[in-house]
Amino acid sequence: RWRKEIWEVIFRKIKSSQAANSGWKAIGQGLRVDSPDTLRLNQALSPMDTDPAACIKNVKRLVVKVGTAVVTRHDGRLAVGRLGALCEQLKELNSQGYEVVLVTSGAVGLGRQRLRYRKLVNSSLADLQNPQVELDGKACAAVGQNSLMALYDTLFSQLDVTSSQHLVTDSDFRNDSFREQLSETVKSLLALKVIPVFNENDAVSTRRTPYEDSSGIFWDNDSLAGLLAMEVKADLLVLLSDVEGLYSGPPSDPNSKLIHTYIKEKHQAEITFGDKSRLGRGGMTAKVDAAVCAASSGIPVVITSGYATDNIIKLLQGKPVGTLFHKDAHLWTSVNEVDAREMAVAARECSRRLQAMSSEDRRKLLLDVADALEANESLIMAENEADVAAAKADGYEKALISRLALKPGKASLCLAKSIRVLADMEEPISRIAKRTELADGLILEKTSCPLGVLLIVFESRPDALVQIASLAIRTGNGLLLKGGKEARRSNAILHKIITSAIPDSVGDKLIGLVASREDIPDLLK
Repeated sequence: RWRKEIWEVIFRKIKSSQAANSGWKAIGQGLRVDSPDTLRLNQALSPMDTDPAACIKNVKRLVVKVGTAVVTRHDGRLAVGRLGALCEQLKELNSQGYEVVLVTSGAVGLGRQRLRYRKLVNSSLADLQNPQVELDGKACAAVGQNSLMALYDTLFSQLDVTSSQHLVTDSDFRNDSFREQLSETVKSLLALKVIPVFNENDAVSTRRTPYEDSSGIFWDNDSLAGLLAMEVKADLLVLLSDVEGLYSGPPSDPNSKLIHTYIKEKHQAEITFGDKSRLGRGGMTAKVDAAVCAASSGIPVVITSGYATDNIIKLLQGKPVGTLFHKDAHLWTSVNEVDAREMAVAARECSRRLQAMSSEDRRKLLLDVADALEANESLIMAENEADVAAAKADGYEKALISRLALKPGKASLCLAKSIRVLADMEEPISRIAKRTELADGLILEKTSCPLGVLLIVFESRPDALVQIASLAIRTGNGLLLKGGKEARRSNAILHKIITSAIPDSVGDKLIGLVASREDIPDLLK
């Protein structure tokens, strides 16, 4: 319903030529614009790369799940510093009016560490020489839960925040009355600004073993967090891990890349998961399963690092943090999105077809680009004004904002005029720069030819994109562009308008727009 209302506003503004900034902040939507060339703009922009605030701007109630790897150190002891930073963030959100539910892991790992110590203290030298039996997981959970909740209570009390403890089991959720009462209790606590702290009660769980049995309604604290988010009708679920988010492979692999937006159709078959959590039950695999389940029910989910002291605050401020899961993610970006090498190869192949065109055909192509820019000036200005507004909100210097801003009429007058002047200039390809007669009948000529594929990294000046693209087309070169992140909306719309004017005989992949700085090392290779 929200998306439909946004689109109605957008199309009304297009028809009245009064496109406003707010209309173009609807994330993940393609734009269809009628122009002389029936230009179709269907490029989708990732919300974490464009306007993440649009995904979470209406968040009121959120569920935060903190994993065992965040709660404990490598030696099994509590990571008091990380827990303190987490509680400070939740206190800040609580004071700002957010309703926060916390789901915590770590009881089993903490209990195991304490019982091992107690067993060591009470053991004789002879006992220590015998094979050591693994401690019972349920006993570890019973001991660890007490210590974990005592620490949460102490930390929250120091921050003048009241918390409550809730131990649940899988069998509890089979009872409809329990689920209804749970929702009512949580609602009452949140109204009183109390932070409910949930954990699975492994000590009395009917599972065969808390680490191997994945049956039931929920099977670990990640899936419990997803279930609670749906039960209490949360607006956002945050899963805190020991890494920045979901990677394309094991985070320790230098070739792995952070995935900003998870698209099931694209990433499910591509991702290679590493080992499970060093202490917890399922690691990243369990988090992804829980995130996909919650997102499919309409709850946005973000997996991010719990080691950072302010990631939750940054997330709610609209900054790109971690990996986003959303039910409409497949609409935001192409499932067949190419990698850096494929983009470069495609640009090379298109450039060779461009070089095969006659000088007059390349001239006509530039004139078509100029016409397309003029026909879509309202779109260009709307996206550019959104970039300028975002830059001002982020506190950028006036000099950068001045370079970023396009003056009304600049797209249709200055830029288009410059392109037409370029189109009428002398043919730059196959010009003879030098001719030498080496012998009778043997003449050596030095002629100009395209370089092939250009990779241009430039600052946040949208007009530079138009100038560079025009020069590349005129000289028969393929082009890969990486502009400043402050101009991402302007660059995206200009790139789409220009490539839409390129005929199919050449291919719109002649000019590639590099979305992330992470792609630059791959392109340089």
